[in-house]
This record gives sequence, C-alpha cells and structure tokens, in this order.
Amino acid sequence: MKRRLLLVCAAWLHGCAALSLHEPLSVTIADLKPIDVGVLEQRYAIKVRLLNPNDTEIAFDGVVFDLEINDTPFARGVSDQKSVIPRFGEAVIDVQAVSGLQNILRQINELLKGERTSLTYRIKGRLYGGGFGYTRFDSSGEIALPAGMGKPGADAGRAKPPTP
Repeated sequence: MKRRLLLVCAAWLHGCAALSLHEPLSVTIADLKPIDVGVLEQRYAIKVRLLNPNDTEIAFDGVVFDLEINDTPFARGVSDQKSVIPRFGEAVIDVQAVSGLQNILRQINELLKGERTSLTYRIKGRLYGGGFGYTRFDSSGEIALPAGMGKPGADAGRAKPPTP
C-alpha cells in the first residue's frame, strides 16, 4: 500500500514538473485593420501569430486577450475559434477586438507629442483548451512608424493652400 502511494506521488510530481518546464508561447500581431469605425467604438480585425516552442501541441477552442499600445490599454477581444498549434510550430488566427474613442484619442495625442519612431505593443491573454484549463500568453513587440510620422513639424514641408 505504501509502495503504491509512493509511486502515485512520484508520478504526480513528475507530471507537475513536466508541466512547469513548458516555455511560454510567443505571440505577435501579424496584421491589424480597422473594420468598423464609429464615433464611440472601433472594431479591428487582427491576425495573431502564435508560436509554440514546446514539444507538445496546444489545442484550444477559445481565446481572450487585451492589447496595449505604448503601455496604455487599447483594445480587448474574445473568440471561440478552434485551432491547434503544432509542437515546435506556429498558427495564425483571425480575431476581432474592440476599442473605445478614449483609447484612440490617447494614441493620437501620444503621436502628436513628440519624436516617436515606433509604437510598442503588448498582447496578453489566455487560450482555453476544451476542459483542460488554459494557457496564458504575454508578449510584447514593436511596430515601426513610416518616416516622418510622429515627429513635430513633419508636415511643415507640405504645400499649404493659399489664404485669401
């Protein structure tokens, strides 16, 4: 009896150790397009690339995420999309996110303030795996801005219409 209990405990500890050795997913934004722009709310179509650096596939049937831009909350999204990220592989999923007018205005104000050559983003959330809990992700990246965008006086060289 004691031997059986010892074997069960050893197997349980081995299972816990194996689960904790998984490396975190790498999650990046592959594309972001506005699909519905209203006065108070904006919807975006986002392509999210999920990279699995582990030796086991990750199957999921739902995703919940928050997107920050320049360390400020920007948009939130959910999806009941099903997919599998192969072991040592990647998957690209299409999700939608919603942001409010205040979030857009904050970002425009930030761009108009100074010499910014890029935007930083952070996407964090969970992939839900059909009754087996979830896998968290939390990744950051950077998006380069077109030359001249975000610099004070960037439009100074543009021709202005004559005043009457």
